[in-house]
Amino acid sequence: MTEWRLFDGDRPHVSTLDFHRDRERAPHLEQPAHHDRLHRAAEHVRGLRPTSVVDLGCGDGGLLSLIRDIPSWGYDWQPSNAAGWAARDVTAETRDVFESRDAPRWGECAVATEVLEHLADPHGTVAWIAAHARYIVASSPAFETGDSASECHAWAWDVDGYADLISPSFTILSHEVVGWTQLLVGEARR
Repeated sequence: MTEWRLFDGDRPHVSTLDFHRDRERAPHLEQPAHHDRLHRAAEHVRGLRPTSVVDLGCGDGGLLSLIRDIPSWGYDWQPSNAAGWAARDVTAETRDVFESRDAPRWGECAVATEVLEHLADPHGTVAWIAAHARYIVASSPAFETGDSASECHAWAWDVDGYADLISPSFTILSHEVVGWTQLLVGEARR
């Protein structure tokens, strides 16, 4: 198991609202590097047959648009993503749910794709998600290390490390590498 903490101090600047406030919208669904990950995550969500889905860190709503027949909504801390929510006709709100651990509305399934690597406390976040949602569908880069990671990331994990991050709070139902990312599905240990 390998996990890399990529910042000094208590809180990485990449996990602050100030870092995200003026960033441009990232239309991941239309970007080839993210296409397979988002479609595969949507397949996993559908396979769980949840009554509802919350996307924590929903970006511009790409995944939400793929599961629009399931009651779903999202939260993201980047204001520019609101244009994507409107264009995709999905329900989402600008809110930093991670620092405050305050998501006003939960779903049976929680999605956290390409999110945990940005946070100050991914371990606590996974436990918080497990306390509120039956399932998790999560992804993070599979091949970043302490020596080779995005400057926008606060953490990196290899495949075993990612499983070790999630498994204290969730029984892992599947874990696969999809292109450059790893995609994990789990059921809360309650």
